[in-house]
Amino acid sequence: MKTTVLALCASVAFMLGITSCAGTKAIVVDPSSAPDSLVPVASCVQSPREGVYYSLFVRSFADSNGDGIGDFNGITKRLDYLNDGDDTTTTDLGITGLWLLPIFPSHSYHGYDVDDYYAVNPQYGTMADFEKMIAECNKRGISVILDMTCNHSSSYIEWFEKSRDPNSEYRSWYRWITDLDFSENGGPYARNQKGLSGNIWKMDLTAPWVDKNGKTAVDKTGNTVMSYYAGLFSENMPDLNMDEPKVREEYKKIFKFWLDKGVAGFRFDAAGHIYNSAEVKPGDETQSKAIAFWKEMNDYIKSVKPDAYCVSEVWENTSTRARYMAGVESNFHFDLGTRIVDIINNQEINENDPDVVETTDKSKFNGFARSLAADYSQYKKFNPDYIDAPFLSNHDQARSSSALRSKPEKMKLAADMYILAEGIPFIYYGEEIAMKSGSQDPTKRTGLVWKPDEKDRMMCTWTNDPTYGNAINIYNKKTVSVEEQNKDPNSLLNHYKRIIRVKTSHPSLLRGRLVPVGFDDPVLESYVMETSEEKSFVVHNVSASKTITSKIPEGCEMPVVYAANPGVKVEDGNLTIPPMTTVVMAKRK
Repeated sequence: MKTTVLALCASVAFMLGITSCAGTKAIVVDPSSAPDSLVPVASCVQSPREGVYYSLFVRSFADSNGDGIGDFNGITKRLDYLNDGDDTTTTDLGITGLWLLPIFPSHSYHGYDVDDYYAVNPQYGTMADFEKMIAECNKRGISVILDMTCNHSSSYIEWFEKSRDPNSEYRSWYRWITDLDFSENGGPYARNQKGLSGNIWKMDLTAPWVDKNGKTAVDKTGNTVMSYYAGLFSENMPDLNMDEPKVREEYKKIFKFWLDKGVAGFRFDAAGHIYNSAEVKPGDETQSKAIAFWKEMNDYIKSVKPDAYCVSEVWENTSTRARYMAGVESNFHFDLGTRIVDIINNQEINENDPDVVETTDKSKFNGFARSLAADYSQYKKFNPDYIDAPFLSNHDQARSSSALRSKPEKMKLAADMYILAEGIPFIYYGEEIAMKSGSQDPTKRTGLVWKPDEKDRMMCTWTNDPTYGNAINIYNKKTVSVEEQNKDPNSLLNHYKRIIRVKTSHPSLLRGRLVPVGFDDPVLESYVMETSEEKSFVVHNVSASKTITSKIPEGCEMPVVYAANPGVKVEDGNLTIPPMTTVVMAKRK
């Protein structure tokens, strides 16, 4: 376990020996500096099912052998950047979990078309390298979850190669049809049904369809009958058939293989597409089958590792995500990042527009907190033990810094707003230093900027290849590096260090449920988070220019444990909070 120390509230103004959440060590710290400064804190994270996770693309994090491609050994060497395992330091980010984007052998750079689920990408190192990385993560209290694709595999995997034979036992592992199954021939499927990469039904050009006797079939016009497979995302990503019990059992074996290696769980890619309505016969029910599938998989994983954490990608509206909570337990909070960016940007625009009149309708005050509570209430209907997974942006989206116009005060407020929401926040690597991107996927996954001008020997430079448009040179030429931001106490990176420590040192912020408790002011967003151990009150001033002084709601006047701006004051029951600033008050019970 890590050695720890607790940063107390500003109301205590003398040097004091204190103990960690676990009570393992006492150390001297100045509590009066805690709300306004980056100071050591005690992590109260108890399992992989809470804390703050970091989404990491192995190819782009740290290169240990100089080939320009990130690898497991690079991660191991740079783990101290993420968490050095010592709560008495402030040099690391303080994250408690890693989500590794696909690590398996693949024919693509991104890895979402898996060639072998029981091996690692040789570009990233060996299985021994991976196991060493896991061991070092465990020493630092970092849980590791793997990106797992169950909706589809690679077209190069042995399963699919064998399934091309209509008489193979693997034929039923994928969604195969023939020309005779299309609507023009009296079948149930539309030949031109669209997916995310053109037509869903991909013709298999390796061989025509043959019957059990090995005879090539022909249709009623005498044309050779061809086979087709479903590929929602790509012709190189054939979709699996989860109605086949053998496929389900194979995935359970895969899960156990990696759990036995020491991983803490999985991130399930494309979880909402397992039973895609475009790939089944008209009238077939899909959503309930998908939810039942995920419940079966999650129940199995829990039977192997009771404290495993699994989070799913259901890129849908809130009501659909809520239904999936019955099977997946934790979902990424899609649209939350956009909501936060819109609140921050629109408030700035409105305040600079003399024709915009600020609303006086108090029923519309505290809209952000109320919208979160509404989302959570839907989740709770389907799973009272749901775990939300908020984020600003991910590997499929343009990086958030561009939308926030690279303004430090905006990016800091946005970080506070999602990290201090319910559940387990996910930080997309590079977000903590305001990395930028274009709209093409490779530009969203460029190497972490460790030092200026790629001078760090472990910098990942694979995107410098003209194939990817020299993406890192174009989009991150002006990005302030990790090295530079570490030296600046007011940098975005050091802000992330502070807010992560606030999240992980307070049980109410880790495990509490959000209850909106508003001020009598339209630009203050606020809510209570509470557990049996502690109560917290979180306040965001989303105004771009207005310092607000307002009476603290009854029951919420507690010591300040975090103030994003030193101008925050609490006097005579009133809170004064500068623009684009977050305050957290908290009290142990």
